[in-house]
Amino acid sequence: MPCSLTSVASQTRKPEEEVIALKPSGDNSEEVLRSFSSQLPIKLVAQGRGNFTNAVQMAIDNAKGDAMLFLDDAVAEKRWVEKYENLTPCPTSAESVEQRIKHVSRAVKLSKLMSPSTMRNL
Repeated sequence: MPCSLTSVASQTRKPEEEVIALKPSGDNSEEVLRSFSSQLPIKLVAQGRGNFTNAVQMAIDNAKGDAMLFLDDAVAEKRWVEKYENLTPCPTSAESVEQRIKHVSRAVKLSKLMSPSTMRNL
């Protein structure tokens, strides 16, 4: 987790919010998150039960923004947020929630389809 958080903290375009759904495990994760609280706008959501899908849904339900990127403990390339912001324009107020979800889905799908070398060339 520290490597993932460091990569987000050093983005060229800082995230406005970082929602983390954390299942308490006694592995000191909460302390690691606290150590990044001055560098990142972390919003911690305690996940009492469930699996990865439930954690993703909790993060979505607790996020304020219209577009979300999911990292899941990976290390982000330095311009990751900036690149996605340029790929996925903000929806207008006239767009429906369904259309906003399509924007988010497209961004998440692209992150899984694009290789690191392709991302560097954007």
